[in-house]
Amino acid sequence: MGAKELWANRTELVEAMAAAAKDGNNEEALRLEGEVRALDVRISEALAEDEVLRAAGLENQIAPAEASFAEQLFGPQASFAGIEAGFKKSVSLQAAASNLPTPQIYHRELPGPVAPPTGFLSTLLHGTTEGDEHFFITPVLDNKAAGWTSGVKPESSLEWTEGSAPLETIAHWIPILKQVARRYKQLESITSGALMMGLDLVADAKSLRGNNKNGITGVLNTSGILVHEKVADKNLKDTFATMRRKVRVATGIAPNYVALSPYALEELSQTKDKEGRYLFPDIGNGGTIAGMTAVEDVNMTSEAGKEEALVYYSGGASFDVADPAEVTVGLQNSQFVENAYTLLGETTAALRVDMPAGFCHCPDLGLAVEA
Repeated sequence: MGAKELWANRTELVEAMAAAAKDGNNEEALRLEGEVRALDVRISEALAEDEVLRAAGLENQIAPAEASFAEQLFGPQASFAGIEAGFKKSVSLQAAASNLPTPQIYHRELPGPVAPPTGFLSTLLHGTTEGDEHFFITPVLDNKAAGWTSGVKPESSLEWTEGSAPLETIAHWIPILKQVARRYKQLESITSGALMMGLDLVADAKSLRGNNKNGITGVLNTSGILVHEKVADKNLKDTFATMRRKVRVATGIAPNYVALSPYALEELSQTKDKEGRYLFPDIGNGGTIAGMTAVEDVNMTSEAGKEEALVYYSGGASFDVADPAEVTVGLQNSQFVENAYTLLGETTAALRVDMPAGFCHCPDLGLAVEA
Protein backbone atom coordinates (compact mmCIF):
# COMPACT_ATOMS: atom_id res chain seq x y z
CA MET A 1 0.00 0.00 0.00
CA GLY A 2 1.40 3.38 -1.05
CA ALA A 3 1.72 6.58 0.96
CA LYS A 4 -1.42 8.05 -0.63
CA GLU A 5 -3.58 5.09 0.39
CA LEU A 6 -2.04 5.03 3.88
CA TRP A 7 -2.78 8.74 4.29
CA ALA A 8 -6.41 8.16 3.30
CA ASN A 9 -6.63 5.48 5.99
CA ARG A 10 -5.09 7.90 8.49
CA THR A 11 -7.69 10.55 7.68
CA GLU A 12 -10.47 8.06 8.38
CA LEU A 13 -8.88 7.04 11.69
CA VAL A 14 -8.45 10.67 12.80
CA GLU A 15 -12.10 11.39 12.02
CA ALA A 16 -13.18 8.29 13.95
CA MET A 17 -10.94 9.31 16.87
CA ALA A 18 -12.46 12.80 16.94
CA ALA A 19 -15.97 11.35 16.86
CA ALA A 20 -15.18 8.98 19.73
CA ALA A 21 -13.74 11.81 21.83
CA LYS A 22 -16.77 13.98 21.09
CA ASP A 23 -19.08 11.18 22.26
CA GLY A 24 -17.07 10.83 25.47
CA ASN A 25 -15.70 7.39 24.54
CA ASN A 26 -12.16 8.10 25.74
CA GLU A 27 -11.03 4.46 25.67
CA GLU A 28 -11.95 4.10 21.99
CA ALA A 29 -10.29 7.44 21.21
CA LEU A 30 -7.07 6.25 22.89
CA ARG A 31 -7.14 2.99 20.96
CA LEU A 32 -7.57 4.85 17.67
CA GLU A 33 -4.76 7.23 18.64
CA GLY A 34 -2.45 4.22 18.93
CA GLU A 35 -3.44 3.09 15.42
CA VAL A 36 -2.77 6.59 14.06
CA ARG A 37 0.72 6.57 15.62
CA ALA A 38 1.50 3.22 14.03
CA LEU A 39 0.19 4.43 10.67
CA ASP A 40 2.37 7.55 10.83
CA VAL A 41 5.45 5.34 10.97
CA ARG A 42 4.29 3.36 7.93
CA ILE A 43 3.57 6.56 5.99
CA SER A 44 7.06 7.90 6.74
CA GLU A 45 8.64 4.63 5.62
CA ALA A 46 6.59 4.54 2.39
CA LEU A 47 7.52 8.14 1.53
CA ALA A 48 11.20 7.49 2.27
CA GLU A 49 11.26 4.33 0.12
CA ASP A 50 9.59 6.10 -2.82
CA GLU A 51 12.05 9.02 -2.52
CA VAL A 52 15.04 6.65 -2.66
CA LEU A 53 13.69 5.01 -5.82
CA ARG A 54 13.02 8.37 -7.48
CA ALA A 55 16.51 9.63 -6.62
CA ALA A 56 17.96 6.53 -8.26
CA GLY A 57 15.80 7.04 -11.35
CA LEU A 58 13.80 3.90 -10.60
CA GLU A 59 10.30 5.39 -10.51
CA ASN A 60 9.05 2.49 -12.58
CA GLN A 61 9.89 0.12 -9.72
CA ILE A 62 7.41 1.79 -7.39
CA ALA A 63 4.72 -0.88 -7.45
CA PRO A 64 1.16 0.43 -7.88
CA ALA A 65 -1.19 -0.33 -5.02
CA GLU A 66 -3.40 -2.50 -7.23
CA ALA A 67 -0.55 -4.65 -8.60
CA SER A 68 -0.87 -8.31 -7.68
CA PHE A 69 2.00 -10.22 -6.10
CA ALA A 70 2.73 -12.03 -9.37
CA GLU A 71 2.79 -8.73 -11.30
CA GLN A 72 5.31 -7.28 -8.84
CA LEU A 73 7.48 -10.38 -9.19
CA PHE A 74 7.12 -11.40 -12.86
CA GLY A 75 5.70 -8.23 -14.46
CA PRO A 76 2.45 -8.06 -16.49
CA GLN A 77 1.21 -11.41 -17.69
CA ALA A 78 0.76 -10.09 -21.25
CA SER A 79 4.50 -9.48 -21.63
CA PHE A 80 5.69 -12.53 -19.65
CA ALA A 81 8.15 -14.67 -21.60
CA GLY A 82 9.20 -17.11 -18.89
CA ILE A 83 12.06 -17.25 -16.39
CA GLU A 84 15.50 -18.76 -16.75
CA ALA A 85 18.20 -20.00 -14.40
CA GLY A 86 19.76 -16.91 -12.87
CA PHE A 87 16.46 -15.00 -12.57
CA LYS A 88 16.40 -12.98 -9.34
CA LYS A 89 13.84 -10.51 -8.02
CA SER A 90 13.15 -9.01 -4.59
CA VAL A 91 9.63 -8.29 -3.42
CA SER A 92 7.91 -7.35 -0.19
CA LEU A 93 7.39 -10.38 2.01
CA GLN A 94 4.01 -9.06 3.13
CA ALA A 95 2.86 -8.87 -0.49
CA ALA A 96 2.49 -12.63 -0.34
CA ALA A 97 1.54 -12.90 3.31
CA SER A 98 -2.04 -13.56 4.32
CA ASN A 99 -3.45 -10.63 6.26
CA LEU A 100 -6.72 -10.66 8.18
CA PRO A 101 -8.74 -12.76 7.68
CA THR A 102 -6.92 -16.10 7.46
CA PRO A 103 -6.62 -18.88 6.45
CA GLN A 104 -6.54 -18.56 2.67
CA ILE A 105 -6.07 -21.05 -0.17
CA TYR A 106 -3.80 -19.98 -2.98
CA HIS A 107 -4.36 -21.74 -6.30
CA ARG A 108 -4.67 -20.99 -9.98
CA GLU A 109 -4.15 -23.91 -12.35
CA LEU A 110 -2.46 -26.01 -9.68
CA PRO A 111 -4.01 -26.55 -6.24
CA GLY A 112 -2.01 -24.67 -3.62
CA PRO A 113 -1.40 -25.40 0.04
CA VAL A 114 -3.67 -24.15 2.80
CA ALA A 115 -2.26 -21.42 5.04
CA PRO A 116 -3.08 -21.90 8.73
CA PRO A 117 -4.19 -18.77 10.62
CA THR A 118 -1.08 -16.69 11.35
CA GLY A 119 -2.18 -13.09 11.70
CA PHE A 120 0.14 -11.73 14.39
CA LEU A 121 3.04 -10.64 12.18
CA SER A 122 0.80 -8.74 9.76
CA THR A 123 -0.40 -6.46 12.59
CA LEU A 124 3.09 -5.25 13.59
CA LEU A 125 4.97 -2.30 12.13
CA HIS A 126 7.22 -3.16 9.17
CA GLY A 127 10.43 -1.31 8.40
CA THR A 128 13.81 -1.70 6.76
CA THR A 129 17.30 -2.02 8.22
CA GLU A 130 20.88 -2.44 7.06
CA GLY A 131 22.23 -4.58 9.90
CA ASP A 132 21.83 -5.75 13.47
CA GLU A 133 19.88 -3.09 15.34
CA HIS A 134 20.72 -1.58 18.72
CA PHE A 135 18.18 0.70 20.33
CA PHE A 136 16.89 2.05 23.64
CA ILE A 137 13.84 0.33 25.08
CA THR A 138 10.93 2.54 26.15
CA PRO A 139 11.21 2.63 29.96
CA VAL A 140 8.49 2.35 32.59
CA LEU A 141 8.51 5.11 35.23
CA ASP A 142 9.06 3.95 38.82
CA ASN A 143 7.11 6.85 40.29
CA LYS A 144 7.93 7.76 43.92
CA ALA A 145 6.52 11.28 43.80
CA ALA A 146 4.89 12.27 47.10
CA GLY A 147 4.17 15.25 49.30
CA TRP A 148 7.26 16.83 50.91
CA THR A 149 7.85 19.25 53.73
CA SER A 150 11.44 18.67 54.79
CA GLY A 151 14.33 16.25 54.64
CA VAL A 152 15.27 14.09 51.66
CA LYS A 153 12.86 14.39 48.74
CA PRO A 154 11.38 11.25 47.16
CA GLU A 155 13.42 9.84 44.28
CA SER A 156 11.79 8.29 41.24
CA SER A 157 13.67 6.29 38.62
CA LEU A 158 13.58 6.06 34.86
CA GLU A 159 16.02 3.45 33.64
CA TRP A 160 16.88 3.39 29.95
CA THR A 161 18.13 -0.01 28.85
CA GLU A 162 19.64 -0.95 25.49
CA GLY A 163 18.03 -3.62 23.38
CA SER A 164 19.34 -5.46 20.33
CA ALA A 165 17.71 -7.08 17.32
CA PRO A 166 20.13 -9.33 15.39
CA LEU A 167 19.35 -10.27 11.82
CA GLU A 168 18.25 -13.77 10.89
CA THR A 169 17.85 -15.32 7.44
CA ILE A 170 14.80 -17.44 6.61
CA ALA A 171 15.01 -19.54 3.44
CA HIS A 172 13.74 -22.62 1.60
CA TRP A 173 13.62 -23.92 -1.97
CA ILE A 174 11.20 -25.87 -4.14
CA PRO A 175 12.09 -27.90 -7.26
CA ILE A 176 10.03 -27.09 -10.38
CA LEU A 177 9.96 -28.58 -13.86
CA LYS A 178 11.49 -26.37 -16.53
CA GLN A 179 8.17 -26.44 -18.38
CA VAL A 180 6.55 -24.71 -15.38
CA ALA A 181 9.02 -21.82 -15.76
CA ARG A 182 7.04 -20.79 -18.86
CA ARG A 183 3.60 -20.95 -17.25
CA TYR A 184 2.65 -17.70 -15.53
CA LYS A 185 -0.32 -18.94 -13.48
CA GLN A 186 1.51 -21.99 -12.19
CA LEU A 187 4.51 -19.87 -11.20
CA GLU A 188 2.17 -17.43 -9.45
CA SER A 189 0.63 -20.29 -7.50
CA ILE A 190 3.98 -21.79 -6.50
CA THR A 191 5.64 -18.51 -5.48
CA SER A 192 2.78 -16.83 -3.63
CA GLY A 193 1.00 -19.97 -2.44
CA ALA A 194 3.99 -22.01 -1.32
CA LEU A 195 7.39 -20.34 -1.51
CA MET A 196 6.48 -16.95 0.01
CA MET A 197 3.80 -18.39 2.25
CA GLY A 198 6.41 -20.72 3.78
CA LEU A 199 8.67 -17.76 4.58
CA ASP A 200 5.76 -15.84 6.09
CA LEU A 201 4.62 -18.75 8.28
CA VAL A 202 8.10 -19.10 9.77
CA ALA A 203 8.53 -15.33 10.16
CA ASP A 204 5.24 -15.19 12.07
CA ALA A 205 6.20 -18.08 14.34
CA LYS A 206 9.60 -16.54 15.05
CA SER A 207 8.02 -13.14 15.78
CA LEU A 208 6.00 -14.76 18.53
CA ARG A 209 8.20 -17.60 19.81
CA GLY A 210 11.65 -17.11 18.30
CA ASN A 211 14.44 -17.91 20.76
CA ASN A 212 17.63 -17.27 18.79
CA LYS A 213 20.08 -15.11 20.76
CA ASN A 214 21.92 -14.49 17.49
CA GLY A 215 18.75 -13.90 15.48
CA ILE A 216 15.07 -13.26 16.07
CA THR A 217 13.84 -13.30 19.66
CA GLY A 218 10.04 -13.46 19.64
CA VAL A 219 7.81 -11.18 21.67
CA LEU A 220 6.86 -13.99 24.07
CA ASN A 221 10.56 -14.51 24.89
CA THR A 222 11.40 -10.81 25.18
CA SER A 223 12.42 -9.55 28.61
CA GLY A 224 10.14 -6.86 30.01
CA ILE A 225 6.77 -7.87 28.57
CA LEU A 226 3.90 -7.96 31.06
CA VAL A 227 2.55 -11.28 32.32
CA HIS A 228 -0.96 -11.98 33.59
CA GLU A 229 -2.12 -15.11 35.40
CA LYS A 230 -5.79 -15.83 34.75
CA VAL A 231 -8.04 -15.80 37.81
CA ALA A 232 -10.05 -19.01 37.96
CA ASP A 233 -13.50 -17.44 38.36
CA LYS A 234 -13.02 -14.78 35.67
CA ASN A 235 -14.32 -15.29 32.14
CA LEU A 236 -12.13 -14.68 29.12
CA LYS A 237 -13.55 -11.26 28.28
CA ASP A 238 -12.84 -10.00 31.81
CA THR A 239 -9.35 -11.52 31.60
CA PHE A 240 -8.58 -9.62 28.40
CA ALA A 241 -9.99 -6.40 29.88
CA THR A 242 -7.60 -6.75 32.84
CA MET A 243 -4.65 -7.37 30.52
CA ARG A 244 -5.70 -4.35 28.47
CA ARG A 245 -5.72 -2.21 31.60
CA LYS A 246 -2.22 -3.40 32.54
CA VAL A 247 -0.79 -2.30 29.19
CA ARG A 248 -2.71 0.99 29.33
CA VAL A 249 -1.35 1.84 32.78
CA ALA A 250 2.23 0.75 31.99
CA THR A 251 2.56 2.58 28.67
CA GLY A 252 -0.18 5.20 28.50
CA ILE A 253 -1.36 3.63 25.23
CA ALA A 254 -4.47 1.49 24.85
CA PRO A 255 -3.66 -1.86 23.19
CA ASN A 256 -5.50 -2.52 19.95
CA TYR A 257 -5.14 -6.28 19.40
CA VAL A 258 -5.55 -9.58 21.22
CA ALA A 259 -3.91 -12.64 19.62
CA LEU A 260 -5.62 -15.98 20.24
CA SER A 261 -5.51 -19.48 18.81
CA PRO A 262 -8.43 -20.84 16.75
CA TYR A 263 -9.37 -22.96 19.78
CA ALA A 264 -9.63 -19.96 22.13
CA LEU A 265 -11.74 -18.09 19.58
CA GLU A 266 -13.97 -21.14 19.28
CA GLU A 267 -14.39 -21.16 23.07
CA LEU A 268 -15.38 -17.49 23.02
CA SER A 269 -17.87 -18.04 20.22
CA GLN A 270 -19.55 -20.82 22.26
CA THR A 271 -19.73 -18.91 25.55
CA LYS A 272 -23.35 -18.39 26.73
CA ASP A 273 -25.07 -16.39 29.45
CA LYS A 274 -27.38 -17.90 32.09
CA GLU A 275 -30.29 -17.83 29.64
CA GLY A 276 -28.33 -19.82 27.06
CA ARG A 277 -27.71 -16.90 24.69
CA TYR A 278 -24.35 -16.62 22.95
CA LEU A 279 -22.31 -13.75 24.38
CA PHE A 280 -20.04 -13.35 21.35
CA PRO A 281 -21.95 -14.65 18.30
CA ASP A 282 -19.80 -12.71 15.84
CA ILE A 283 -16.39 -13.14 17.47
CA GLY A 284 -13.71 -14.48 15.19
CA ASN A 285 -10.65 -13.37 13.29
CA GLY A 286 -11.10 -9.62 12.81
CA GLY A 287 -13.91 -9.36 15.35
CA THR A 288 -13.62 -7.29 18.53
CA ILE A 289 -13.58 -8.11 22.21
CA ALA A 290 -13.01 -5.68 25.07
CA GLY A 291 -12.44 -2.99 22.43
CA MET A 292 -9.59 -4.88 20.74
CA THR A 293 -9.40 -6.62 17.37
CA ALA A 294 -9.09 -10.40 17.64
CA VAL A 295 -6.15 -11.89 15.72
CA GLU A 296 -6.25 -15.62 14.99
CA ASP A 297 -2.87 -17.33 15.16
CA VAL A 298 -2.10 -21.02 15.59
CA ASN A 299 1.15 -20.11 17.34
CA MET A 300 -0.83 -18.98 20.40
CA THR A 301 -1.06 -22.63 21.44
CA SER A 302 2.14 -23.54 23.31
CA GLU A 303 4.19 -26.67 22.68
CA ALA A 304 2.81 -27.98 25.98
CA GLY A 305 -0.73 -27.60 24.62
CA LYS A 306 -1.64 -24.57 26.75
CA GLU A 307 -3.98 -21.99 25.21
CA GLU A 308 -2.38 -18.57 25.56
CA ALA A 309 -3.36 -14.95 24.87
CA LEU A 310 -1.39 -11.84 23.95
CA VAL A 311 -2.92 -8.41 24.41
CA TYR A 312 -0.78 -5.77 22.71
CA TYR A 313 -0.23 -2.39 21.09
CA SER A 314 0.83 -3.09 17.51
CA GLY A 315 3.28 -0.16 17.46
CA GLY A 316 5.32 -1.72 20.26
CA ALA A 317 7.43 -3.84 17.88
CA SER A 318 8.71 -3.64 14.31
CA PHE A 319 9.66 -6.38 11.85
CA ASP A 320 12.59 -4.79 10.00
CA VAL A 321 13.77 -6.31 6.72
CA ALA A 322 17.41 -6.09 5.62
CA ASP A 323 17.06 -8.26 2.50
CA PRO A 324 13.52 -8.33 1.04
CA ALA A 325 12.02 -11.68 0.16
CA GLU A 326 13.94 -12.72 -2.94
CA VAL A 327 13.06 -15.34 -5.52
CA THR A 328 15.99 -16.94 -7.36
CA VAL A 329 15.88 -19.57 -10.10
CA GLY A 330 18.86 -21.87 -10.50
CA LEU A 331 20.08 -25.44 -10.90
CA GLN A 332 20.61 -27.84 -8.02
CA ASN A 333 22.63 -31.07 -8.15
CA SER A 334 21.12 -33.75 -10.43
CA GLN A 335 18.15 -31.60 -11.31
CA PHE A 336 20.12 -30.44 -14.35
CA VAL A 337 19.67 -33.86 -15.97
CA GLU A 338 16.16 -34.26 -14.52
CA ASN A 339 14.90 -31.25 -16.48
CA ALA A 340 14.14 -29.25 -13.34
CA TYR A 341 14.94 -25.87 -11.83
CA THR A 342 15.29 -24.86 -8.21
CA LEU A 343 13.03 -22.04 -7.04
CA LEU A 344 14.64 -20.44 -3.95
CA GLY A 345 12.98 -17.97 -1.62
CA GLU A 346 14.75 -16.21 1.22
CA THR A 347 14.64 -13.08 3.35
CA THR A 348 16.73 -11.58 6.15
CA ALA A 349 15.07 -9.59 8.92
CA ALA A 350 15.14 -8.58 12.57
CA LEU A 351 12.40 -8.13 15.17
CA ARG A 352 12.80 -4.96 17.24
CA VAL A 353 10.65 -4.76 20.38
CA ASP A 354 10.87 -1.10 21.41
CA MET A 355 8.07 -1.21 23.96
CA PRO A 356 8.00 -4.54 25.84
CA ALA A 357 5.37 -3.21 28.25
CA GLY A 358 3.08 -2.78 25.24
CA PHE A 359 2.57 -6.58 25.32
CA CYS A 360 0.76 -8.53 28.04
CA HIS A 361 0.96 -12.33 27.92
CA CYS A 362 -1.36 -14.82 29.60
CA PRO A 363 0.48 -18.19 29.50
CA ASP A 364 -2.57 -20.31 30.33
CA LEU A 365 -6.22 -19.45 29.68
CA GLY A 366 -7.30 -22.63 31.44
CA LEU A 367 -9.09 -24.05 28.40
CA ALA A 368 -9.57 -27.78 27.83
CA VAL A 369 -9.40 -28.12 24.05
CA GLU A 370 -11.61 -30.77 22.48
CA ALA A 371 -10.05 -32.99 19.86
